Amino acid sequence: MNIELQKQRNDLLYRTNIVVKVINNKTPSRVELLKKIAATLGCDERLIVVDKIDQEYGTHSSLAYVKLYDDFKHLKDIELNYKIKRTGEIEEVKEEAKAETKEKVKVEAKAEVKKEVKEETK
Repeated sequence: MNIELQKQRNDLLYRTNIVVKVINNKTPSRVELLKKIAATLGCDERLIVVDKIDQEYGTHSSLAYVKLYDDFKHLKDIELNYKIKRTGEIEEVKEEAKAETKEKVKVEAKAEVKKEVKEETK
């Protein structure tokens, strides 16, 4: 798989937008593309989000739109969760999602208890 990269820096969103032209017989999977870009740029795979891959009709090439974030905090704050999960299973994202879910459940349970206490005192 041969790739050609075009990078553009986006300082407001703390990332680098990358357009990748992939020359291959078939459309690469997100994971294959992720590993190839990380190896080419020498960066951490967890900071890359593959937004979309489009196969060009009638050719052996694809265009992919990829985002490389400066750090995991900005990736988590800016990027949509389904895009992060779709790119590749990142353990930290799973753990944080579980922690957020547990915290939401606790907050909701406390709110329900408060409502019940108020209703009982009336």
